[in-house]
Amino acid sequence: MSDDEQVEKLRDWWKENGRAVIAGIIIAVGGVVGWQQWGAYQDRQAEAASTSYMHFIEARETDADSETVARRGQRVMDDYPGTTYAAMAGLQLADYQVREHETAAAMDTLRWVAENAADKSFRDLGRLRLAQLLYGEDALDEALSVLEDAEDGPYDGRYHELRGDIHAAKGNRDRARSAYEDALAADELPALRRNLIELKLNELGGGVSA
Repeated sequence: MSDDEQVEKLRDWWKENGRAVIAGIIIAVGGVVGWQQWGAYQDRQAEAASTSYMHFIEARETDADSETVARRGQRVMDDYPGTTYAAMAGLQLADYQVREHETAAAMDTLRWVAENAADKSFRDLGRLRLAQLLYGEDALDEALSVLEDAEDGPYDGRYHELRGDIHAAKGNRDRARSAYEDALAADELPALRRNLIELKLNELGGGVSA
């Protein structure tokens, strides 16, 4: 095949496939640029969330009025819900609200964490603290309801222990003993926690396995 024939063949191929090639290049370049822009956006969001979180911590640590502390904490949760900062702000805001005797507000904050935190460990901790607050307010059935959907994880032993406390408060001794036994079977239970649960179990007339 002569050079002219090769050129003509290439020209014909380009007529048929040129648009597809150009489109593929545009899509590929656009994908790279889009990914880079998305990464840059994520970085900006993380930086903004960090700044907002620090403003909240500053207000809490400098004894700002409760309205300012709540507003700044809520802002982190509202503006950056998918970040770790939102979950941390929620947990710390709830702790602050409890100390300020704003129990109902603390419960609302913990519900948000339990339902919306991006990380499972934060959701689990939010659920545990919410159930503890409800138990402290004698809302026993609601506390059990919060624990009903609790997943296995680092707080599994605490979930079972709290279930035992709630059942004991309701007078359900058999259920309380069963829950305490489940708590003792949980992995990585600290020694002090184990001793406390064993004491609760013994008070209910339950034996501790050797």
